[in-house]
Amino acid sequence: MPRRSQVQALGLTFPNPILVASTDIARSPQQFEAFAKSGVGGIICKSVTDAAALQNDSIARIHITDMHQRPVAGSYPDSYYFFSRGGSMLSMAAFEEKAPELLALAAKHGTVAIGSISASRLENWVAYARRMEELGFAALELNFGNPHGEAADGKLGFLIGQSPELCVQIARAVMDAVHIPVIAKLTPQISDLVALTKALENAGVQAVTVMHRFQGLMIDPDTDEPILGGWAAIGGPWMKPISLANVAKVRRATGLTVLGGNGADTARDVYDFLLSGASLVEIGSSMMLRGPECARQLVAALEQLLKEKNTTAADALGRAAQHIVTYKNLGTLPPRSSQLEEDLCRTCAEKPCLQTCYFGALHSQDGTVRHDSDSCSGCGLCTHTCPKNAVTMKLGG
Repeated sequence: MPRRSQVQALGLTFPNPILVASTDIARSPQQFEAFAKSGVGGIICKSVTDAAALQNDSIARIHITDMHQRPVAGSYPDSYYFFSRGGSMLSMAAFEEKAPELLALAAKHGTVAIGSISASRLENWVAYARRMEELGFAALELNFGNPHGEAADGKLGFLIGQSPELCVQIARAVMDAVHIPVIAKLTPQISDLVALTKALENAGVQAVTVMHRFQGLMIDPDTDEPILGGWAAIGGPWMKPISLANVAKVRRATGLTVLGGNGADTARDVYDFLLSGASLVEIGSSMMLRGPECARQLVAALEQLLKEKNTTAADALGRAAQHIVTYKNLGTLPPRSSQLEEDLCRTCAEKPCLQTCYFGALHSQDGTVRHDSDSCSGCGLCTHTCPKNAVTMKLGG
């Protein structure tokens, strides 16, 4: 009997929707096998590139901080900034040497191996794709999102991803050259992600990954110098709400298979990506920081969560996305209003809600807080300001 987390996508069967994103995890066969044995649904290999400047291992730089931008050491907090630059990739020649072993390990442990390409010249996108198919990869991800687009003579990564015309040209050329599924991994640094995905869908692309990391900049508080020397890719769990919104937008606007990425760390995160419309979920940062044991625990935790929810990955797919009320339809939201437990309000000396009710619905009387329902907008800020948990929201005015 199939597990609840089993996924059918891209014409392939995945044991679960959890994919190890294209990272240094897949650089060596030993690391690759450790993650393949964890039970993840698939592993996306390290990108192959024709940009010589990005084939140098020594350019890799990583800096991890907490949400106050304090460097992390010893153990990782639940939320963090993953800041990295360089992201050294592989030449096709170097990748060909290890690819057969990676594919054999994937088959041995029942995981799906996906190739990744990040070229700067059209002929290399096509040549590398053909070679990936010849080697035996089940699918290809075209990396139109990596944030280091300045490292090649031609356009690379997000500089491609910001041009719908260039994305479509490359995708069409690759699809004409191979018969395996083609996934376009997209940058968040674009003004209209939905328009780009529609253009790719019209060009025949089957799937998109939403999304890669932003470019960011961190400053060393001691030296006032740029950390890692300059702007770099930045991601982490804080990206989840942004990624979910974009996944849901693409899900609602197209018929594409969506791979979610950037912000998933826990089983609940993976489940939320499913609900938003992602059939598969790429995880990179936490896999790198916490290792294959994290992957094993994540696979087990997702299966348990689906059991507790009495659902499957397939049934959860897009369930939340279809219930989204857009900004055009905000007027259809049901009215609501604050409800106070006045006895608790009397025990509160500070009464900070009086300072943060910007609609004038709260005022002090006889040592407690009184509520004017006619003035209440139902915004909900008071529920977060109240230190006594004395405020709840109720439907109706």
